[in-house]
Amino acid sequence: MWSAIKSAFSGDSDRRVAPRVAAIGTVTIDSSKFALENWSQSGILISGHDGRLIKGQKFKMTVEVRDDSRVIVFNAEAVVVRAAGDKLAAQFHRIDKHKKQAIVEYFAHKTGSR
Repeated sequence: MWSAIKSAFSGDSDRRVAPRVAAIGTVTIDSSKFALENWSQSGILISGHDGRLIKGQKFKMTVEVRDDSRVIVFNAEAVVVRAAGDKLAAQFHRIDKHKKQAIVEYFAHKTGSR
């Protein structure tokens, strides 16, 4: 209940808009690599963030996700929605339409919603 009240007063725009799945991969930002904690069709969560990016900031990145059957690599523009400690959550802003389709197919397979 407290979180609902807090969200109502803070205008919480950080809410996840798509289910996330745990991932093995890396995110490269300005030639620095960060561990990918989880991701969704709408964004990522990384660890190892050093505070160089702040909430609301747009940035470019390369995402590499590996699983048992495939590797997905794509460039994207994103905006920081949350930064706390060494964690950073970002929402995708721009992705090539062909890569976006590969991401949609990946999540359809992962979540079983074909």
